[in-house]
Amino acid sequence: MNIFECMISAAHSVLANRMRSILTMLGIIIGIASVILVTSVGLGFRNSLNEIFSQFGAGAMEVYMRFDSEPSRSDLLTLESAEFLSVHPNISSVSPFSAAYGTVTLRNPSETANVILYGTNQNYRAAQNVDVRLGRFLVEPDIERAAPVIVIDSLLARQVFGRTDVVGETMNVSLWLNSAEFTIVGVFRNNDPMAGMFGSSSVAFIPITCYQRMTGEENVNAILVVADDTSRLNETADEIERLLSIFHNNEDMYQVMTIMSQIEIVNTTIGLATAFVGLVAFISLAVGGIGVMNIMLVTVTERTREIGIRKSLGATDGNIQLQFLIEAIILTATGGIIGILLGYYGSFSIGTALNMPPAISLPIVIGTVLVSCLIGIIFGVYPARKAAKLDPIEALRYE
Repeated sequence: MNIFECMISAAHSVLANRMRSILTMLGIIIGIASVILVTSVGLGFRNSLNEIFSQFGAGAMEVYMRFDSEPSRSDLLTLESAEFLSVHPNISSVSPFSAAYGTVTLRNPSETANVILYGTNQNYRAAQNVDVRLGRFLVEPDIERAAPVIVIDSLLARQVFGRTDVVGETMNVSLWLNSAEFTIVGVFRNNDPMAGMFGSSSVAFIPITCYQRMTGEENVNAILVVADDTSRLNETADEIERLLSIFHNNEDMYQVMTIMSQIEIVNTTIGLATAFVGLVAFISLAVGGIGVMNIMLVTVTERTREIGIRKSLGATDGNIQLQFLIEAIILTATGGIIGILLGYYGSFSIGTALNMPPAISLPIVIGTVLVSCLIGIIFGVYPARKAAKLDPIEALRYE
């Protein structure tokens, strides 16, 4: 009995018990689909976040107060702090900014929408690569006059006006306990793939001086800095901390986060989360493999008499073992293929729903196929060996 005949015989055995075969493959299908789904969506999410971070540019750095610090009023970052940093020879632009949730009135005056309102200056556009499609971004005279002008994203423009060509229109913006009429001077494309999803807010920019007038704050949340020489980022970051400590006459109150370090943190975090969930999915594969072994042992018991007949007609232990091993591999490989298809199309469905293209990893797909076949071999060996070791006389007597 050659290997081709063994494959035909094994396929017939699998098809003869379709429902049992499907239930046996179910654990493998779920495990493989879960691994591909989790890794593809995780990699897609990581790529989307990296794309967002890359908009800042490799030389971008953000300056914050240390989270574990207890600053006094004189320690807080201000517009003067940002101006002091601008004299550094390796810094090309400085953008102080503050952010808070505000509300805008929609077309129906009784309805409002949330907006993340950034108060910043004219340099923020280049630092964060704000893609202004209509009109302009903030300019220096807007900052000097604390002008009530606003740059909104296209999502907010559609919410308020039902269209995007809204330059020159006015809108009411409420921030904290104050509200004011703002003139729209620009509309930009929000590159955040999560924008508009799960009720997330739109983004708008106003002059930092106008923001401070509305909130009554004199400090800023952070300062966005862009360095010219990216090879000196760490050195420049240390110098920024030192300069701020000198300017505010304090020590260890500030931290500088480079965009590259943030990308590394995000990649590490998402990688660990994806690996953990993937490990859980692989555990389900092991459970599916145990199910395959269990069913194969039942099959051996059911076909004991058939095994005795085959042995009496000259089938060797190797022939019997190979037949049952191939049968286990067919079950797991078929389950693996179905799981790959479900994981592939499932990840694209989730990616489309989240407006976030998944990243299908070819090595992971190939790896899952090999794992499914390996499971068939590992968990099929024992039942196959048990079948091969049956005594033909005892097997023929089995009822």
